Order: sequence, then C-alpha cells, then structure tokens
Amino acid sequence: MIALYTDFCYPAEIHDVVKLFFDDSILVDQTAQCDLSLTEQCQGGKYVYVARSAKESEEQRVDAADASELQAVRLRKRYAKLAMYNLLVRLTGKKMPWGSLTGIRPTKLADQLAREGLDWRKTFTELLGVSEEKTQLVADILAVQGGLREHKEGCADLYVGIPFCVSRCSYCSFTSGDINHLKKYVEPYVEALKRDINCTLQFARDRKIVVRNVYFGGGTPTSLNAAQLDEIMSCINIMPLEYTVEAGRPDTIDANKLDVFKKHGVQRISINPQTFNQSVLDVIGRKHTVKDIYDKYDLAKKYGFTVNMDLIAGLPTETFDMFCHSVDEAAALAPDNITVHTLALKHGSLLKEQNYGASDVVKMVDYSRKKLYRAGYMPYYMYRQKYMADNLENVGYCRAGKACLYNIGMMEELSDILACGTNAISKRILVEENRIERVANAKDVITYIERNDDYLRKKFQLFC
Repeated sequence: MIALYTDFCYPAEIHDVVKLFFDDSILVDQTAQCDLSLTEQCQGGKYVYVARSAKESEEQRVDAADASELQAVRLRKRYAKLAMYNLLVRLTGKKMPWGSLTGIRPTKLADQLAREGLDWRKTFTELLGVSEEKTQLVADILAVQGGLREHKEGCADLYVGIPFCVSRCSYCSFTSGDINHLKKYVEPYVEALKRDINCTLQFARDRKIVVRNVYFGGGTPTSLNAAQLDEIMSCINIMPLEYTVEAGRPDTIDANKLDVFKKHGVQRISINPQTFNQSVLDVIGRKHTVKDIYDKYDLAKKYGFTVNMDLIAGLPTETFDMFCHSVDEAAALAPDNITVHTLALKHGSLLKEQNYGASDVVKMVDYSRKKLYRAGYMPYYMYRQKYMADNLENVGYCRAGKACLYNIGMMEELSDILACGTNAISKRILVEENRIERVANAKDVITYIERNDDYLRKKFQLFC
C-alpha cells in the first residue's frame, strides 16, 4: 500500500498519477503517514511543486501570473502532476505511454493547446512525456476529424438509453440489467421512455433546438423485441442527419428488428463480437457463437446499414495470437467502423472482483493499430478511462467518409446532448464560458419510471 499526502488544491489529480504506477495507493491526511508527498508554494503568481519520497524529490515551477484564472488552474494541475510523474518514473524505472496525462480526452487537450498558439506535439512529447506513437495517434485523429471539430450553436444530439441486456458480461460495470430478471419493468420502462422522448423533442421544437443526430445506446437496445423498438422509434418524429443504434449482441439481432430500423431511417448499427474466439466468448458470459457474428453481419449488410464492430484487448484467456485472429477476422469482413477497446476493470464488474490482470495488452493494441492502418482504416475518435490495462486507450477506426458524427461530438465534448432513459446524461456546452454543465437521469429503472417528471424538469432547466 502506497500512502500519498498532498497540500495541493486538487488532490484527486495527483492521486490519479500515483495510481498509474501503484494500484493500491491511497490518500492520507498526515505527512507522518505518507510514502509520497506533493507540496505547493505560491509567490506572486509563480508556483513551485515539489514531489518527494524517502529517496528522491522532483521540483517543477510554473509562472501563472499573466494567465487567466482558468488557464492558471490548468497550468497548476499540469505541473503538479508532472512533478509527481517524473518522480515516479525515476523511482520505478517505468514510463507510461501517455506520460503524465490522466485525462479522458487527449485530443481535446491537443486542440486546446493548438488554439492557444502552442506547439501541442512538442508539449506532449517534451513536457508531458507522451510517447511519439501516442502523439502521432492524436495527430492522425485530429486530421480525420478536421472540420467536424465544431460546436454547432442551437443544435443538439438525442441520446436514447435502453438499460437491458440478455446477459451480463464479466467485464461490464454498466448499470444495465438482465432483461430476464426485469421482465415486469420492461413495459413500464418503454412507456416512461416514450414519454421522455416525446416531451424532449417537443421541448427542442419550442426552444428551436435542432436535433442533428440520434443515438440509441445501452445496455443492448436490441434486447427489446421488434414491437417495443417500433413503439419507441415511432416517437422520433424528426429526420436526423445521422441515426445510430447499438445493436451490439449478435444473438439479439434478427430480420424483424432490422426491418423496424429500416422503417424508421436508422443508418448505422453495431454488431459487436468483442472476440472471434468461441472459448473466450464463453468465459466472458456472451451467449452467442462466432458463427452468429458472421451470420448477423451478412444479414445487416443486406439492408445497407453502416456497421461498426467492437473488439476488446485484454479479455480473460485470450492470448496475443488469439486477439490477432480477432482483429484479422474483423478486418477481413471489412465493416465500415472497427472500435478497439482496451479492457477497463471498473468497480462493479465481475473481473474486478476477481482481481483479474490482463497481459500482452500493449502488444495487442499495437497490432490492431498497424493491421487496421494497412487495411485502409484511420482512427477518428479516441478516449481513455480509469483502470484501463497498461494505461492505454479506446480507439474508433473508420473507412473514409464513415466516421460516426455522434461519437465525435460526444467523445470530444463538441455537442450538446438531450438524453432520455436511465443513466443518461444530458450535457450543455457553454462555449463562451468555457465550461460544460450536465444533468443525469436515475441509474436504475425503477427510480427512473417513478420520477420521470423530476428528471424531465431538470433536463429542461439545463437548456433554459
């Protein structure tokens, strides 16, 4: 157990850096109990950060005297984290692929630095310790996104959450529930969700908010039957620029549901293998076969849908060679998008409770990047999460012209979000104030159904 003490105003940020190196680290409130410490001193806008252990110390200085209040906060966090990171590199002999960065969106930071007139690549590699490979990944993503990195004033995307799945995967920490255990709540949830969507779209019309993209997520939306999906989609009485449904599990996809999607103008769906190795599917709790993946992909392509496939690097029992097979099979099918996730062991997942540790993940992610580049895919969005294996990332790859606009807007925090359903988070981007406000719906189905009006009111207040 590594104990960290800091008098810095944002201790969680420093703790995040320590957790890159020591999973079992904790924050303490007395220096006498600590193994690591970070102190801050300020004189006339000049800050000094000193990170210490019993053997080593590291100092970083930053002059924030002429910076705006927001810029000063950013600089303080950046250099405080850097002091602790550099100390830990010396203590452990390890470097992280993303250096001292612990945030979710490195691309957003790079864009922000560029807008401030800084050489973001130099800042990443020489100051923050980001590897050349990850820096190039950010550059490639920014190039693909191009003019799509804009906040459209007066516009929003609509998110619709379906919190049910046909089984729970061992890596899952979402608040979705097994539909077989929640049968009595499915119809009440559908009714509550329909009301949520109808009221939200009416609010958007009244406020003259243009809904550009529609995204159904979960859970697994296709855990509902075709009639229930038809009921919900009948509430979407607009013509969005992009309409996406996370179909996800191959065993939940059939012609009746795809007919419903086509009827309502859905353009994009996901068919998520996670792996093309049957033994691994069985271990993680997926209730479909590898053959189902091929069959449902062929079926979806007959309808002309743009298709995304998800893979996960670091799944239990999946060796490096097995993962390479999954990437090769996905590339051979040639879907329009392939998203490669790094396994994240979050609280609430079975694998976290079992203290599972992934291996060879760096090699897996590196192989997927090289393979998909050669196959004609380019990265178009990326995000990171806490507790990711080897401090890596999730990357969405696409063929030319096939980027998912909702994913870019959501992951890069460029789009306002009107969110419906359980655990759905509405978001408003206040560009001039350089801040984002959020309002979350209930995480559980029962509370959402019972307090539907309360969550509608809070959502609408966000946009007033």
